[in-house]
Amino acid sequence: MASLQGQQRRNVETQNSASLSRRIVIISIIIAFHAACRAQEAPPVDTLPPVKDTLTLSEKWPVPKKALLWSIAPGGGQIYNKRWWKLPLVYGAFAGIVYSIDYNQGRYRRLKTALALKLDGLDHEWSGTTLDNARTLRILRDKYDKNTQLSYVGIVLVYALQGIEAFTDAHLRNFDISDDLSMRIQPAPATHQLSGAPLPGLSIRLQLNPHTPAYGK
Repeated sequence: MASLQGQQRRNVETQNSASLSRRIVIISIIIAFHAACRAQEAPPVDTLPPVKDTLTLSEKWPVPKKALLWSIAPGGGQIYNKRWWKLPLVYGAFAGIVYSIDYNQGRYRRLKTALALKLDGLDHEWSGTTLDNARTLRILRDKYDKNTQLSYVGIVLVYALQGIEAFTDAHLRNFDISDDLSMRIQPAPATHQLSGAPLPGLSIRLQLNPHTPAYGK
């Protein structure tokens, strides 16, 4: 009796094991079939519009108007154009003119004071020297006064020139200076205005190809 029950128990376990194996096989087949179907599906289409290259030529080449605006500060236009080597020239010119103003203005004030003292019959800085003369003091005073005024004009000119240079440099950098420039040399016969006789002539044409940057606003 005990052996019969043991045999039945083993049969049940065998049936359960076989049933579990069939389930595993069926599930594996379903998973494999599903994976094969997914592999055959077409890849999803990207419906997003292509991203445009927003890098314009205004970011590659300096804009002349912006260079001029940057030039409000001395040397600003050269900094905007990334012409760093020009900064010592700009600031050197300003420093030289400022020194000239300070020197000539100082001389003018000293001579003006000396002339006033001389006219009052008092001793002054150059008493007992070759400059101890009202006429000489007046000439020198006017000379240094004129130099001071010219120095002020010079600083205005340097300020204007550094802005013009920055604007021109930014504008010229938009031109093609590569080997693609074309130059044509061809005969161009002419006629003498009085006699009407033919004259030999030569025509030279240089074609520049400027870039057309889309300057930003």
